[in-house]
This record gives sequence, structure tokens and C-alpha cells, in this order.
Amino acid sequence: MLLATGGPWFRRKARLGEAGIAGVELALALPMLILLMVGGFDFGRAIYEQNRLAAAAQAGVQYATESSSNWTSTSNIVAAARNDAGDTTNSLTVATGECTCPSGTNLCSAASTCTASAVAGTYVRVSVSESYSTLMNYPFMTSPITLTGQSTVRVQ
Repeated sequence: MLLATGGPWFRRKARLGEAGIAGVELALALPMLILLMVGGFDFGRAIYEQNRLAAAAQAGVQYATESSSNWTSTSNIVAAARNDAGDTTNSLTVATGECTCPSGTNLCSAASTCTASAVAGTYVRVSVSESYSTLMNYPFMTSPITLTGQSTVRVQ
């Protein structure tokens, strides 16, 4: 009588038949979850590198502001930026420039290094860039990409 009415044995057998469905669902969802995790890690790493380059440019500018003799010390400014970034292999491209805007015009005498300065004075700009390769190829982005950090300060 117990078997005819669908007792405990029948219910247990039905649950055992559904046990493999969870494994199939996991197998179907796992590739998408892995892609999302790798993509999140990849973009998080790119943001971290971008912040590292911005901090390196700021360190170069900070060195330039320590004394008036440091404004034109390009090699020391570059060294300060590289040291802050922890660049032991010289993989960073560091460019520095100084310009003076005597009349407060929008372009300094060296337009390629200092632009859009509305206040008259002497400016030091440090730009740091690095090639960054992503872990995966994304259809909306070509790899490697160039990440940059830049800082400008009025020193006088």
C-alpha cells in the first residue's frame, strides 16, 4: 500500500533523479562566471596601474618643488618618478618639461609641455606612461594599451 500511494521510497527516488541537474547548471554557468571574474580582475589591475602612474608623476612634481634648482634637473625628476613607481626595469616612459607663461596666456612658450595655463608663472609638468597588456582580448579594446599619469604644478 505504501508503494502504490507514492510513499517515502517513491519521493526519495524522484529526488535522486534531479541531483544531476545542479551539476549541469554549474557546468553551463561556470565559463560565464570565470569570464566575469577575469574581466573584473583585469580592469581592477588596470585601474591600479593608472593610479600608480599618477602617483609617480606627482612624486616627480613634488621633487621639482623642493627647491628652485630642482626645476631644471630633468634626470632627478625622472628618477624620483621611477623610484615612486618602483620601476626597476626602466619600462616607464617619463617626460618632464618646464615653461613660463609671462602674460598669463593660454599657451606657454613650449606648447608641447605646458598648455592651458591661465595664470602667469613657471610650470613644471611630469608625464608618465606605460604599456599595459590585458589578460584577455576584449572586442571593444585593443591590447596593449598605453596608460598615462600626468601632473603639473606652478613653481613660481
